[in-house]
Amino acid sequence: MNIVVVGGGFAGVKAALELAKRHVGKITLISDETYFLHHATLYATATGRNTAESVIPLNVIFADYPAVTVVHDKMTAFEPDRKMIRGEKKHYGYDALVMALGSVTTFFGIKGMAEHAYGIKSLAEVRKFQDHIHEEVVNKKLDKEFFVIGAGPTGVELAGALHEYLQSLIKLHRLKGSRARVTIVEAAPRILPRLSKTASKIVSKQLEKRGIRVLVNQKVQALDDDSITIEGNKVSTRTAVWTSGVANNPFFPSHQEQFHLAPNGRVNVNDYLEAMPNVYVIGDNNTVKHSGMAWPAFDQATFVADHVTRKIAKRHLKPFVSKSAPCGLPVGEGWGYVEWHGVYAAGKTGAWIRRQMELYGYKQLVAPKLAREVWRAHNIAEIDV
Repeated sequence: MNIVVVGGGFAGVKAALELAKRHVGKITLISDETYFLHHATLYATATGRNTAESVIPLNVIFADYPAVTVVHDKMTAFEPDRKMIRGEKKHYGYDALVMALGSVTTFFGIKGMAEHAYGIKSLAEVRKFQDHIHEEVVNKKLDKEFFVIGAGPTGVELAGALHEYLQSLIKLHRLKGSRARVTIVEAAPRILPRLSKTASKIVSKQLEKRGIRVLVNQKVQALDDDSITIEGNKVSTRTAVWTSGVANNPFFPSHQEQFHLAPNGRVNVNDYLEAMPNVYVIGDNNTVKHSGMAWPAFDQATFVADHVTRKIAKRHLKPFVSKSAPCGLPVGEGWGYVEWHGVYAAGKTGAWIRRQMELYGYKQLVAPKLAREVWRAHNIAEIDV
Protein backbone atom coordinates (compact mmCIF):
# COMPACT_ATOMS: atom_id res chain seq x y z
CA MET A 1 0.00 0.00 0.00
CA ASN A 2 1.22 3.49 -0.86
CA ILE A 3 0.39 6.08 1.81
CA VAL A 4 1.24 9.76 1.54
CA VAL A 5 1.31 11.98 4.63
CA VAL A 6 1.46 15.73 4.05
CA GLY A 7 2.73 17.82 6.95
CA GLY A 8 5.73 17.62 9.27
CA GLY A 9 4.05 18.78 12.47
CA PHE A 10 2.71 16.85 15.47
CA ALA A 11 -0.10 15.11 13.57
CA GLY A 12 1.79 14.35 10.36
CA VAL A 13 4.95 13.01 11.98
CA LYS A 14 3.01 10.91 14.48
CA ALA A 15 0.82 9.48 11.69
CA ALA A 16 3.87 8.46 9.62
CA LEU A 17 5.50 6.86 12.67
CA GLU A 18 2.40 4.88 13.64
CA LEU A 19 1.82 3.71 10.07
CA ALA A 20 5.44 2.57 9.83
CA LYS A 21 5.15 0.63 13.10
CA ARG A 22 2.17 -1.24 11.67
CA HIS A 23 4.04 -2.24 8.47
CA VAL A 24 1.18 -1.19 6.19
CA GLY A 25 3.39 -0.47 3.17
CA LYS A 26 5.35 2.41 1.71
CA ILE A 27 4.94 5.77 3.43
CA THR A 28 5.95 9.13 1.98
CA LEU A 29 6.06 12.10 4.34
CA ILE A 30 5.97 15.44 2.51
CA SER A 31 7.06 18.50 4.49
CA ASP A 32 8.01 22.02 3.47
CA GLU A 33 10.69 21.95 6.19
CA THR A 34 13.48 19.46 6.82
CA TYR A 35 12.79 19.44 10.55
CA PHE A 36 9.98 18.98 13.07
CA LEU A 37 9.19 22.13 15.05
CA HIS A 38 8.03 21.70 18.64
CA HIS A 39 5.77 24.75 18.86
CA ALA A 40 5.08 24.35 22.58
CA THR A 41 8.69 25.26 23.40
CA LEU A 42 9.30 28.03 20.87
CA TYR A 43 8.63 30.65 23.53
CA ALA A 44 11.76 29.36 25.32
CA THR A 45 13.89 29.18 22.18
CA ALA A 46 12.88 32.75 21.38
CA THR A 47 14.16 33.89 24.77
CA GLY A 48 17.60 32.32 24.79
CA ARG A 49 17.10 28.60 25.40
CA ASN A 50 18.75 25.91 23.27
CA THR A 51 17.25 25.43 19.81
CA ALA A 52 17.57 21.66 20.25
CA GLU A 53 14.41 21.53 22.37
CA SER A 54 12.34 23.00 19.54
CA VAL A 55 13.97 21.64 16.37
CA ILE A 56 14.40 17.94 15.56
CA PRO A 57 15.55 16.95 12.04
CA LEU A 58 13.03 14.68 10.32
CA ASN A 59 15.78 12.33 9.16
CA VAL A 60 16.65 11.78 12.83
CA ILE A 61 13.04 11.00 13.77
CA PHE A 62 12.68 8.44 10.96
CA ALA A 63 16.22 7.02 11.03
CA ASP A 64 14.95 3.63 12.25
CA TYR A 65 11.94 3.50 9.93
CA PRO A 66 13.07 2.55 6.40
CA ALA A 67 9.45 2.34 5.22
CA VAL A 68 9.20 6.14 5.55
CA THR A 69 10.63 8.37 2.84
CA VAL A 70 10.87 12.03 3.82
CA VAL A 71 10.43 14.46 0.93
CA HIS A 72 11.14 18.18 1.15
CA ASP A 73 8.33 19.63 -0.96
CA LYS A 74 5.11 21.65 -0.72
CA MET A 75 1.69 20.48 -1.88
CA THR A 76 0.12 22.75 -4.49
CA ALA A 77 -2.82 20.77 -5.91
CA PHE A 78 -5.01 17.79 -5.13
CA GLU A 79 -6.65 15.43 -7.64
CA PRO A 80 -8.75 12.92 -5.69
CA ASP A 81 -10.26 11.36 -8.81
CA ARG A 82 -6.73 10.34 -9.89
CA LYS A 83 -5.53 9.68 -6.33
CA MET A 84 -2.70 12.14 -6.82
CA ILE A 85 -1.32 15.28 -5.25
CA ARG A 86 0.96 17.74 -6.95
CA GLY A 87 3.91 19.35 -5.25
CA GLU A 88 6.27 22.09 -6.35
CA LYS A 89 8.84 19.45 -7.30
CA LYS A 90 6.85 16.41 -8.48
CA HIS A 91 3.57 14.50 -8.39
CA TYR A 92 2.71 11.87 -5.77
CA GLY A 93 0.24 9.03 -6.22
CA TYR A 94 -1.41 7.45 -3.21
CA ASP A 95 -3.73 4.69 -2.03
CA ALA A 96 -4.44 6.61 1.18
CA LEU A 97 -3.69 10.25 1.92
CA VAL A 98 -3.25 11.88 5.33
CA MET A 99 -3.38 15.69 5.34
CA ALA A 100 -1.98 17.50 8.40
CA LEU A 101 -0.98 20.91 7.08
CA GLY A 102 -1.18 22.90 10.29
CA SER A 103 -2.52 26.41 10.78
CA VAL A 104 -1.32 29.87 9.76
CA THR A 105 -1.25 33.24 11.48
CA THR A 106 -4.05 35.73 10.94
CA PHE A 107 -3.91 39.37 12.05
CA PHE A 108 -7.64 40.10 11.82
CA GLY A 109 -6.97 43.05 9.55
CA ILE A 110 -5.26 45.13 12.26
CA LYS A 111 -3.41 47.99 10.62
CA GLY A 112 0.37 47.50 10.42
CA MET A 113 0.39 44.21 12.35
CA ALA A 114 1.60 42.02 9.47
CA GLU A 115 4.39 44.46 8.64
CA HIS A 116 5.66 45.35 12.11
CA ALA A 117 4.80 42.58 14.59
CA TYR A 118 7.23 39.84 15.54
CA GLY A 119 6.10 36.24 15.82
CA ILE A 120 7.28 32.95 17.29
CA LYS A 121 5.34 30.49 15.13
CA SER A 122 8.27 29.51 12.88
CA LEU A 123 12.03 29.17 13.27
CA ALA A 124 12.54 32.10 10.90
CA GLU A 125 10.29 34.28 13.07
CA VAL A 126 12.15 33.22 16.20
CA ARG A 127 15.51 34.09 14.64
CA LYS A 128 14.23 37.49 13.53
CA PHE A 129 12.98 38.20 17.04
CA GLN A 130 16.29 37.13 18.59
CA ASP A 131 18.20 39.43 16.23
CA HIS A 132 15.88 42.27 17.20
CA ILE A 133 16.47 41.73 20.93
CA HIS A 134 20.23 41.75 20.26
CA GLU A 135 19.88 45.07 18.46
CA GLU A 136 17.83 46.50 21.31
CA VAL A 137 20.53 45.54 23.81
CA VAL A 138 23.47 46.83 21.76
CA ASN A 139 21.96 49.99 20.34
CA LYS A 140 18.89 50.91 22.35
CA LYS A 141 19.82 49.77 25.87
CA LEU A 142 16.41 48.15 26.37
CA ASP A 143 14.69 51.44 27.08
CA LYS A 144 11.21 50.65 25.72
CA GLU A 145 8.11 48.71 26.64
CA PHE A 146 7.78 45.21 25.14
CA PHE A 147 4.26 44.14 24.17
CA VAL A 148 2.91 40.60 23.85
CA ILE A 149 -0.39 40.68 21.95
CA GLY A 150 -2.73 37.84 22.86
CA ALA A 151 -3.03 36.25 26.31
CA GLY A 152 -3.69 32.66 25.35
CA PRO A 153 -1.24 30.00 26.58
CA THR A 154 1.46 30.98 24.06
CA GLY A 155 1.22 34.66 24.95
CA VAL A 156 1.39 33.99 28.67
CA GLU A 157 4.35 31.63 28.26
CA LEU A 158 6.20 34.18 26.18
CA ALA A 159 5.44 37.08 28.52
CA GLY A 160 6.85 35.19 31.50
CA ALA A 161 9.96 34.01 29.66
CA LEU A 162 10.57 37.39 27.99
CA HIS A 163 10.40 39.21 31.33
CA GLU A 164 13.04 36.92 32.83
CA TYR A 165 15.18 37.13 29.69
CA LEU A 166 15.15 40.93 29.69
CA GLN A 167 16.03 41.04 33.38
CA SER A 168 18.97 38.71 32.79
CA LEU A 169 20.21 40.89 29.93
CA ILE A 170 19.89 44.04 32.02
CA LYS A 171 21.98 42.42 34.75
CA LEU A 172 24.52 40.91 32.34
CA HIS A 173 25.12 44.17 30.48
CA ARG A 174 24.71 46.41 33.54
CA LEU A 175 21.91 48.42 31.99
CA LYS A 176 20.90 50.03 35.28
CA GLY A 177 18.92 52.78 33.57
CA SER A 178 16.83 50.40 31.52
CA ARG A 179 13.09 50.98 31.51
CA ALA A 180 12.30 47.67 29.87
CA ARG A 181 8.93 46.27 30.83
CA VAL A 182 6.70 43.53 29.43
CA THR A 183 2.99 44.17 28.87
CA ILE A 184 0.55 41.50 27.74
CA VAL A 185 -2.61 42.66 25.96
CA GLU A 186 -5.83 40.67 25.57
CA ALA A 187 -9.01 41.76 23.77
CA ALA A 188 -11.18 39.37 25.82
CA PRO A 189 -12.37 40.27 29.35
CA ARG A 190 -9.76 37.96 30.89
CA ILE A 191 -6.47 36.29 30.03
CA LEU A 192 -6.53 32.61 29.03
CA PRO A 193 -10.14 32.99 27.83
CA ARG A 194 -10.40 29.34 26.73
CA LEU A 195 -9.34 28.06 30.14
CA SER A 196 -11.26 28.30 33.40
CA LYS A 197 -11.83 31.53 35.29
CA THR A 198 -9.68 30.03 38.03
CA ALA A 199 -6.78 29.76 35.58
CA SER A 200 -7.24 33.38 34.51
CA LYS A 201 -7.28 34.63 38.10
CA ILE A 202 -4.30 32.64 39.37
CA VAL A 203 -2.07 33.17 36.33
CA SER A 204 -2.91 36.87 36.08
CA LYS A 205 -1.91 37.33 39.70
CA GLN A 206 1.40 35.55 39.07
CA LEU A 207 2.17 37.67 36.00
CA GLU A 208 1.57 40.89 37.92
CA LYS A 209 3.60 39.61 40.86
CA ARG A 210 6.56 39.22 38.51
CA GLY A 211 6.22 42.80 37.26
CA ILE A 212 4.41 42.04 33.99
CA ARG A 213 1.60 44.46 33.18
CA VAL A 214 -1.67 42.76 32.23
CA LEU A 215 -4.23 44.57 30.06
CA VAL A 216 -7.59 42.85 29.40
CA ASN A 217 -10.62 44.02 27.46
CA GLN A 218 -8.16 46.10 25.44
CA LYS A 219 -8.07 45.91 21.65
CA VAL A 220 -4.93 46.65 19.68
CA GLN A 221 -5.95 48.87 16.78
CA ALA A 222 -2.69 49.61 14.97
CA LEU A 223 1.06 49.02 15.01
CA ASP A 224 3.92 50.82 13.31
CA ASP A 225 7.69 50.70 13.65
CA ASP A 226 7.85 52.74 16.86
CA SER A 227 4.39 52.72 18.47
CA ILE A 228 1.32 50.64 19.23
CA THR A 229 -2.26 51.92 19.46
CA ILE A 230 -4.47 50.31 22.11
CA GLU A 231 -8.05 51.53 22.56
CA GLY A 232 -7.12 54.86 20.98
CA ASN A 233 -3.99 55.35 23.10
CA LYS A 234 -0.68 55.48 21.25
CA VAL A 235 2.26 54.07 23.19
CA SER A 236 5.92 54.15 22.20
CA THR A 237 7.44 50.73 21.49
CA ARG A 238 9.74 48.99 19.06
CA THR A 239 8.73 45.48 20.07
CA ALA A 240 5.31 43.90 19.74
CA VAL A 241 4.99 40.11 19.45
CA TRP A 242 1.80 38.67 17.97
CA THR A 243 0.66 35.42 19.61
CA SER A 244 -3.06 35.71 18.91
CA GLY A 245 -5.21 34.45 16.02
CA VAL A 246 -4.66 31.49 13.73
CA ALA A 247 -6.58 30.32 10.68
CA ASN A 248 -6.79 27.05 8.81
CA ASN A 249 -4.10 26.39 6.22
CA PRO A 250 -4.98 28.36 3.05
CA PHE A 251 -4.71 25.20 0.96
CA PHE A 252 -8.20 24.16 2.06
CA PRO A 253 -10.14 27.35 1.25
CA SER A 254 -8.28 27.55 -2.05
CA HIS A 255 -9.60 24.04 -2.84
CA GLN A 256 -12.99 24.39 -1.20
CA GLU A 257 -14.74 22.71 -4.12
CA GLN A 258 -13.08 19.47 -2.97
CA PHE A 259 -13.72 19.84 0.78
CA HIS A 260 -16.74 20.54 2.95
CA LEU A 261 -15.62 23.51 5.04
CA ALA A 262 -17.14 24.80 8.27
CA PRO A 263 -17.67 28.58 8.74
CA ASN A 264 -14.30 28.79 10.54
CA GLY A 265 -12.55 27.36 7.46
CA ARG A 266 -11.77 23.98 8.96
CA VAL A 267 -12.61 20.75 7.17
CA ASN A 268 -15.62 18.65 8.16
CA VAL A 269 -14.73 14.96 8.40
CA ASN A 270 -16.68 11.77 9.04
CA ASP A 271 -16.48 9.46 12.06
CA TYR A 272 -13.21 8.04 10.70
CA LEU A 273 -11.57 11.47 10.15
CA GLU A 274 -12.07 11.19 6.39
CA ALA A 275 -12.91 14.21 4.26
CA MET A 276 -13.63 11.74 1.47
CA PRO A 277 -12.86 8.03 0.98
CA ASN A 278 -9.20 7.27 1.86
CA VAL A 279 -8.40 10.96 2.43
CA TYR A 280 -7.89 11.81 6.11
CA VAL A 281 -7.67 15.37 7.44
CA ILE A 282 -6.25 15.58 10.96
CA GLY A 283 -4.75 17.94 13.51
CA ASP A 284 -5.38 21.69 13.22
CA ASN A 285 -7.22 21.28 9.92
CA ASN A 286 -10.46 19.54 10.95
CA THR A 287 -13.51 20.48 13.02
CA VAL A 288 -13.18 17.64 15.53
CA LYS A 289 -13.50 18.72 19.15
CA HIS A 290 -10.17 19.49 20.85
CA SER A 291 -8.30 19.79 17.53
CA GLY A 292 -5.51 22.35 17.59
CA MET A 293 -3.53 20.87 20.48
CA ALA A 294 -0.59 18.46 20.43
CA TRP A 295 -2.06 15.55 22.40
CA PRO A 296 -5.32 15.42 20.41
CA ALA A 297 -3.17 15.52 17.26
CA PHE A 298 -1.31 12.43 18.51
CA ASP A 299 -4.64 10.70 19.19
CA GLN A 300 -5.97 11.46 15.72
CA ALA A 301 -2.75 10.31 14.05
CA THR A 302 -2.72 7.04 15.97
CA PHE A 303 -6.39 6.47 15.13
CA VAL A 304 -5.77 6.94 11.39
CA ALA A 305 -2.91 4.44 11.46
CA ASP A 306 -5.11 1.92 13.25
CA HIS A 307 -8.04 2.61 10.91
CA VAL A 308 -5.93 2.07 7.79
CA THR A 309 -4.60 -1.17 9.27
CA ARG A 310 -8.14 -2.38 10.02
CA LYS A 311 -9.27 -1.57 6.48
CA ILE A 312 -6.38 -3.53 4.99
CA ALA A 313 -7.14 -6.52 7.24
CA LYS A 314 -10.91 -6.12 6.63
CA ARG A 315 -11.54 -5.88 10.35
CA HIS A 316 -14.34 -4.05 12.14
CA LEU A 317 -13.95 -0.26 11.82
CA LYS A 318 -14.31 1.78 14.99
CA PRO A 319 -15.26 5.50 14.95
CA PHE A 320 -12.90 8.10 16.36
CA VAL A 321 -13.64 9.32 19.88
CA SER A 322 -12.21 12.73 20.73
CA LYS A 323 -10.58 13.06 24.15
CA SER A 324 -9.67 16.18 26.05
CA ALA A 325 -6.10 16.85 27.10
CA PRO A 326 -4.56 18.67 30.07
CA CYS A 327 -3.52 22.24 29.42
CA GLY A 328 -0.33 23.43 31.06
CA LEU A 329 1.74 26.59 30.80
CA PRO A 330 4.76 28.03 32.57
CA VAL A 331 5.11 31.59 33.81
CA GLY A 332 8.87 31.94 33.87
CA GLU A 333 11.11 29.25 35.33
CA GLY A 334 9.88 27.27 38.32
CA TRP A 335 6.22 28.32 38.19
CA GLY A 336 3.48 26.74 36.13
CA TYR A 337 -0.24 26.15 35.90
CA VAL A 338 -1.92 22.94 34.72
CA GLU A 339 -5.61 22.05 34.65
CA TRP A 340 -7.67 19.09 33.49
CA HIS A 341 -11.27 18.10 34.20
CA GLY A 342 -11.72 20.84 36.79
CA VAL A 343 -8.57 19.96 38.75
CA TYR A 344 -5.58 22.29 38.71
CA ALA A 345 -2.04 22.56 40.02
CA ALA A 346 -0.08 25.80 40.28
CA GLY A 347 3.38 26.92 41.35
CA LYS A 348 6.29 24.49 41.50
CA THR A 349 3.97 21.50 41.16
CA GLY A 350 2.38 23.01 38.07
CA ALA A 351 5.82 23.68 36.59
CA TRP A 352 6.90 20.08 37.22
CA ILE A 353 3.73 18.64 35.64
CA ARG A 354 4.11 20.89 32.61
CA ARG A 355 7.68 19.66 32.13
CA GLN A 356 6.50 16.04 32.34
CA MET A 357 3.88 16.84 29.68
CA GLU A 358 6.65 18.07 27.41
CA LEU A 359 8.67 14.89 27.99
CA TYR A 360 5.62 12.79 27.15
CA GLY A 361 5.26 14.72 23.89
CA TYR A 362 8.86 14.06 22.89
CA LYS A 363 8.45 10.35 23.64
CA GLN A 364 5.61 10.23 21.13
CA LEU A 365 8.06 11.22 18.40
CA VAL A 366 11.52 9.86 19.22
CA ALA A 367 13.14 7.07 21.22
CA PRO A 368 13.13 7.56 25.03
CA LYS A 369 16.87 8.28 25.26
CA LEU A 370 16.76 10.98 22.59
CA ALA A 371 13.51 12.33 24.05
CA ARG A 372 15.26 12.98 27.35
CA GLU A 373 18.23 14.61 25.65
CA VAL A 374 16.00 16.97 23.72
CA TRP A 375 13.87 17.63 26.81
CA ARG A 376 16.93 18.51 28.90
CA ALA A 377 18.09 21.01 26.26
CA HIS A 378 15.63 23.44 27.87
CA ASN A 379 18.14 23.90 30.69
CA ILE A 380 20.84 25.10 28.30
CA ALA A 381 21.10 28.82 27.50
CA GLU A 382 21.99 29.09 23.83
CA ILE A 383 22.29 32.82 23.28
CA ASP A 384 24.67 35.06 25.21
CA VAL A 385 23.78 38.48 23.81
